[in-house]
Amino acid sequence: MSFGLLIVALSACGYIPRPVEGVPPGAPWEALPLRKWLAEERAEPQALAFCAPPECGPGLVVSVIDLKGRDAEISESLLRDPDRLARAMRSSAGHTGKVRTLASATPIREGASRGFTISLAPSDGRKAPAYGATLGRRSGDALKLVLVIGDDEASVLATVRQVAERELAP
Repeated sequence: MSFGLLIVALSACGYIPRPVEGVPPGAPWEALPLRKWLAEERAEPQALAFCAPPECGPGLVVSVIDLKGRDAEISESLLRDPDRLARAMRSSAGHTGKVRTLASATPIREGASRGFTISLAPSDGRKAPAYGATLGRRSGDALKLVLVIGDDEASVLATVRQVAERELAP
């Protein structure tokens, strides 16, 4: 009987979310059991946390992802040249009936980690931009990424740096 309880308890561990290092533990931050929801062959989500307004001021989402193989190579090339991503995310003028999107990216470095910030906004200016930032660090065939998305550019940049310092440390 106790062996059966041990097996059930161990299998449930996959549903216990791993906290994101570098964000405060507990409320108002919430961690999600990402591995059980999104695990795929090449990209392996490690942690996901979010903090919603009003506690966090601007809302923030933070994720830590391990990539291998081809996914790591593609992602690392975007870390080196983030303007490629921004160009791909911009809406072309030829699409009628769709809102045009403005996108811009700026490279950033933190020690041995490299990445970028990105902003996305509708060209009509009716909505404020959304901001993202990522920092990654290569280790052999693997690439570990920290991703942050939010409504405030300064908060997004500060959070990606803070989390990367803990999550991407050698």
